[in-house]
Parts: sequence; structure tokens; C-alpha cells
Amino acid sequence: MKNPAFLLSLLCCAASFAQDAVNTAAPAVSTEAASAPAAPATSAISRLRLFGQNGATAFLYRDSSCIRGMFSDGVEKASGGMGSAFGSLTGTVSNVSLGMAETETSQNLARKDGFFSKAYFREYEIPADKPSSLRLGFQDVSSFYVANGVRYETVSPSCHGDITFTPRAGEDYEAAFSWEGKRCSISINQVIAREGKTELVPVPVTRAPSC
Repeated sequence: MKNPAFLLSLLCCAASFAQDAVNTAAPAVSTEAASAPAAPATSAISRLRLFGQNGATAFLYRDSSCIRGMFSDGVEKASGGMGSAFGSLTGTVSNVSLGMAETETSQNLARKDGFFSKAYFREYEIPADKPSSLRLGFQDVSSFYVANGVRYETVSPSCHGDITFTPRAGEDYEAAFSWEGKRCSISINQVIAREGKTELVPVPVTRAPSC
């Protein structure tokens, strides 16, 4: 009869070999890696360019189809706030760009510079496929805004209004004033860059009520 100690040694070696084979075939999964949450999806956004200087009003209400009070939370004062007014007065205000394509209006801001009133623009991210609203106003806009090479002259000395529109994901927009004859209205143009040229295409807007 074989030595019982020798048989026991063989059984132990076989069990150890089987366990090594299991570990090799199926490596352990990190508990930390398995339970780590997935990264949140990036929200779809659009971009909007607004212009300002002393004598102008440009308030942005993101994700809103109506106009709140100017001192409400969440109102972006691109023009008409104390900081921008002081910067425009002293000539120290600067443009804020998110990389939108230049248009004839943004490239020719100096034409609108006045006495203690430097013109500038600011670009904002806004949620796509949700309404955003604007309160815009300007004095003597005739020499300022140009759309597709057409310059508006001898028009109403002022223009203002409250509008809302719904941007689409990944698109860029620019606020503007447009005219039918001498009647001024607020408009939003999509900024489209093609083959080294920039085109402005009007998009649908509606009047924004008060909240």
C-alpha cells in the first residue's frame, strides 16, 4: 500500500494547479472599476454673439421663452450693466469670443465707436433645442449693422424689442437689427461660414412676453 502522506501531497499539488489554472483563465475584476459611474454626456449647445456699447441694451435669458426683470437671477447683461457701461465709457472694454466666425458687423465695430462709447461684442453658449430670449435696444443703429453687404442708412434713430428663438445644436447665431423700409425690428441670423465667406441667414423669432 502506498504511503498515505505521499498521496496527500499529490492531492494538494493537484488542487493548487487547478486553482492556478482558474486564476489564469479568469483574472479578477477590480471592484472599483466595475462600480465606477459612466461619464455624463455633454449637453448640446449653440453659440450667440451680442453687441453692445453705451446707449445699448442687450440682455440674455437662457432657457427661457419670456423676459424677466433686469435684476432677476440668471440674466446675462451683455450691454446695459454697470461694468460694461464703465468699460465702454473709458474705452477699456474688450470683445469676448468663443471662436465664432467673424461677420462684417463684428469686423467693423470701430465704425460705431462714439464719444465715451466704445463698441464691443460678447459670445455666449446657450442651450440647444430650448428657447432663449433677448431684450435688445440701440440708439442710432443705422451706421452699425450690416447684413450680407447691405448697409442700412437714414432709418429710425432707435430700435428695441423683446424676442425669443430656439437655436439648433452646433449652430452659431448673431443678434441684429433689420428693416422693412424705415421700420426697424430685432432679428437673429445664423452665422454660416462657407469657403472662406460668412453668410447671415435669418431664423424664425417671436415676440417674448414678460414672465
